[in-house]
Formats: sequence, C-alpha cells, structure tokens
Amino acid sequence: MHSTLLKNASAVIPNAQLLINVVRQRVRQLIRGHRPLIEAPPGMGYCDIALSEVIAGKLSFEAVPGVKPDSSFAPIVTFPGVTTQKKAP
Repeated sequence: MHSTLLKNASAVIPNAQLLINVVRQRVRQLIRGHRPLIEAPPGMGYCDIALSEVIAGKLSFEAVPGVKPDSSFAPIVTFPGVTTQKKAP
C-alpha cells in the first residue's frame, strides 16, 4: 500500500474509520473476483486498487439516516444481579 494513495484517499473520505471500512469491503469484493472500476496495471495490489477507486470517485459511502458517523460505540451495560467476579473452583 502506497502512502501517497492513502493520503489522497483520506482527502476524499476524511473519517479514517469509514475509509478503512470502504477499502476493506472493496478488497473483499476484488478477492472474490469482481472487476476493478478503474484501469489497473498488472501487479497492483488489491488495497492499492481500492484506494485508487476512492481517489477517482468511483467509491463513496452513504450515511445511515439517524446515525451520526462520528458517534461513539454504545456503552456497556451490566445486568442487575450479575457479578463480574469469577467463582473459585
């Protein structure tokens, strides 16, 4: 993976987590046999192809309605009456 491709792709999708997930899903598709959306020279890696597709504007993401893309994960809630300590054998 080339760092220049990563910098250019992060300009298109500024959120690193979204960029990782877009590239991950596209690499999975390429491994399964899907054709690249851009003209890729022989020997170019799957990750480089996916990043180049993001830079070319062929790949993007769509926000889910009602969910903020920068929101953190839901807090872990413990059930009442449950102890977290292990019992001695």
